[in-house]
Amino acid sequence: MKLENAVIAVTGGASGLGAAAAELCRAKGAKVAVLDMNKEKGEAFAQSLGDNVIFLETWTMTKGYEGLSEKFGKLSGVVSCAGGQTMGTGLTVDKKGHLTHFMRLKKTVELNIIGTFLVASQSAALIAQNEPEDADGERGCIVNVASVAAEDGQNGQIAYGAGKGGIKAMTLPMARDLGKRGIRVNCILPGVFDTPMTAPLKQFRPEVYKNLAQSPIFPNTRLGAPEEFAQMAVAILENKYVNGESIRVDGGIRMGKL
Repeated sequence: MKLENAVIAVTGGASGLGAAAAELCRAKGAKVAVLDMNKEKGEAFAQSLGDNVIFLETWTMTKGYEGLSEKFGKLSGVVSCAGGQTMGTGLTVDKKGHLTHFMRLKKTVELNIIGTFLVASQSAALIAQNEPEDADGERGCIVNVASVAAEDGQNGQIAYGAGKGGIKAMTLPMARDLGKRGIRVNCILPGVFDTPMTAPLKQFRPEVYKNLAQSPIFPNTRLGAPEEFAQMAVAILENKYVNGESIRVDGGIRMGKL
């Protein structure tokens, strides 16, 4: 896919990994839709990127169809960064041997698996309407975002690991479903990145932060930079022969037992 004049949506796009992906796509000449629940931050960020950028106050594409269609008339690709974890969902039983709070676990799994599926499905419905870009018939690309927890989730990450594992597991079947429509689907598994999610560790748990920074094989002096995630997202969007893949971007980290 040529990013110049393409239309790329980024969910969770107002900060962290999503913001870095949106910024690099815009720098490559794409028109960008920033989707996020934080209206104040999202509008300010979208404005900072200049022309041909809009903010949509949602993390799925459900409410994004109308705004995208009105502004850009099509969708070429999506980077699906929205996700997370509900507190109190990390253990099979709690420290007293009591059952895990089921509804919280359900919310985390739904946020990641169902949320990512809805973004992909609704985006695919838009992308499928595009005229093929080239002789190969490519219409667009979907980039799901999971986590290294999909493969080596730590103790205390039951719901999060299940949610991210589900994202990885649905990527290949999704690519097989959508290939006939000229839509590629891939997945990024980020390691530990320097984002607003990890900022509290740096401030309040510096020993934990330092240990995380030293955990990758190389570089082992820092966490990942959001720009490095963005570079992989753009590489996937641009490289037409990357399809059905789940790619770790983690400095070689393997998460061990806590």
